[in-house]
Amino acid sequence: MAEGGDINIKFTGGHTDSALCVDCKADGTRIVSGGEDGEVCLWDRNGTLLHKLHPQPDDCTSVWVSKMSDNLFYIACGTEVKSFDDRNLQQSVENFEFNEEEINQIVLDEKEHHLAACDDSGEVKIISLQEKRLYKTLRRKHTNICSTACFRYKKPWEILTGGMDCNLIHWDFSRPKCMNQFNMQELQDAPSDLGAYMVNPPFVHHLSMSPDGKYLACALENGFVSVFDTTKKNISESLTLHGHTQGVSQVVFISEKKLVSSGNDCVIVEWDLDQIEADPPPMEATNGHTSVLHSRNAQISENCRVQEIQHHEKINWLKYFRNGDNGFVIVADQSAELTMMPL
Repeated sequence: MAEGGDINIKFTGGHTDSALCVDCKADGTRIVSGGEDGEVCLWDRNGTLLHKLHPQPDDCTSVWVSKMSDNLFYIACGTEVKSFDDRNLQQSVENFEFNEEEINQIVLDEKEHHLAACDDSGEVKIISLQEKRLYKTLRRKHTNICSTACFRYKKPWEILTGGMDCNLIHWDFSRPKCMNQFNMQELQDAPSDLGAYMVNPPFVHHLSMSPDGKYLACALENGFVSVFDTTKKNISESLTLHGHTQGVSQVVFISEKKLVSSGNDCVIVEWDLDQIEADPPPMEATNGHTSVLHSRNAQISENCRVQEIQHHEKINWLKYFRNGDNGFVIVADQSAELTMMPL
């Protein structure tokens, strides 16, 4: 197992408590991180603190750096979403107050026409950024906290959400309508010989879609990463990666076939899904996977695991970017520092 060394860059002097989230542009410029007590920090790639904001006392639980605008970024603090222009940080550009409970994540679609904000009530607010109004509310499907959301690639009206009810829900938010619903407790019904994974339920902590829209990865509290095939209209579970001994907090695609996952075991795992194509096709999932299917997933996990990196803290958020030919991941953990490491 590799361990981060002196080549890692520490981002210090910004946050005074845990860094909860981080985002940046695809080339690593305009890095924005959010932390406890509403601290928002702007950094350059060298770890130099450029600006620090404290827009409100609530924790900054999610940030999003615009991929379409050179200067715009979004933050979620408490029940509010704010947008800022980094050329003038004296006041926010827009304030959206549509959520009734604490927001857990904000995400924007590919063209940045819509922003989704999922919260502790289990609802997801879809905000039209062009019209600056609430477009739709997705409700009555999640029965507990909605922790994560992910717009579907090249499907402008579709979004996937996951939460503490162990449900993954596929929506057409234009109607709005639930297109499909997956109970991860049924899909992840592990046999007794996987004892460590029986302790924690498969809460859905984070979602990530591959850049080509072929895969959806789900970070689960039971230590698994569930991978769905999203090439067809109706998505379906394809395989489960076994790589963590505690809950998985983040999963991020770094290319069409490669992803990284991280969790409460302080480990970052890099996976290469190219290795699954030589294996037999997936077995049909039923209410309770067979031991044979779990053995297959364990073998695929072994084949797909590229490397493991031992980190020193539980990981809250990961962000991957490329600078030239080199790839890097920025880690926000329970410390007040960010860590940027090569990958």
